[in-house]
Amino acid sequence: MKTTARFSSSRRQALRGLLLTGGMLLVPGPVRALASASDVATPHVYTELRMGTSVAVSLAQCDADLAREAAAAAFAECRRLEGIFSRFDGASALSVLNAQGALRDVPPELAGVLRRARLVGRWSNEAFNPSVLPLTRLLERAKARRKAVDVAELREALALVDADGVRLDAGGARLRREGMALTLDGIAKGAVADAMGRALRAAGCPHFLVNAGGDMLASGERAPGIAWRVAVEDPAGKNRFPAVLELRDAALATSGGYEMRYDAAGRRHHLLHPATGESPALGSMSVLARDAATADALATALAVMPPLDAFALADDTPSCAALRVRRDGLTRASRRWPA
Repeated sequence: MKTTARFSSSRRQALRGLLLTGGMLLVPGPVRALASASDVATPHVYTELRMGTSVAVSLAQCDADLAREAAAAAFAECRRLEGIFSRFDGASALSVLNAQGALRDVPPELAGVLRRARLVGRWSNEAFNPSVLPLTRLLERAKARRKAVDVAELREALALVDADGVRLDAGGARLRREGMALTLDGIAKGAVADAMGRALRAAGCPHFLVNAGGDMLASGERAPGIAWRVAVEDPAGKNRFPAVLELRDAALATSGGYEMRYDAAGRRHHLLHPATGESPALGSMSVLARDAATADALATALAVMPPLDAFALADDTPSCAALRVRRDGLTRASRRWPA
């Protein structure tokens, strides 16, 4: 499962800011938003550094005053949810649950994300599992010490990875065993993007593109008859785009194995299989879905699954499609991926 040294997914941690050059809107991360130089209307773009990454909101077909108010509402929602989901904020609901092993007053947003995460775990034969945090912390410590992971410690960390380890009921949330801890790095940014989208619609702006550090949520159109254009970046960094898509009312997320490596050889990176602690040898996995939380979580799950199983899951999941980019640049797409 995807893990990071920040609240954001480290696959998208480049904080390069927002540039408008040569008719192309460049947004940090492995998914880029593209804009034609011939477009007459230019969206209103707002950006903040949130969740350890750059979060951008592009608003189209509305006036500047309405766009400003809508963006402010969306970023307020982003900050509020960051205070619930972040494992780096000691006061967040997730951090309190991790520290105490139980949480009586569970925010509905946290409960909802935990239930969605469990659902994706069941879909993916537990390839998606938020309880990998003990393993993540072990690898982070080993990297900081510049030492190999101790085999005994690895075995102990894996023993704490339990897909059914969190219980939600009327009494709150509980972790089943001492030492367990959860990370929502593989789903929270998508969930935040969805919440920001709801805030934008409620403010009267139905045409927008939210880029939460690479998790894209598109609604409506950039201009009448013109879709939002986004591109999947080359994992090898060769300045090419394996796929360019037109999005309307859809989400796109990408997980890649080319950032946040825990060893010099790159055998272990931020994508970890919960059962083994091993990382897949892939370039990236991109997922299209109706909502950003599903796209985010499935991109993580499919990335660590065997390719045949990953594409079977993508084909069996309604309104979803996947694109796998190998390290050598070759691609393979699921049945519903746009031609």
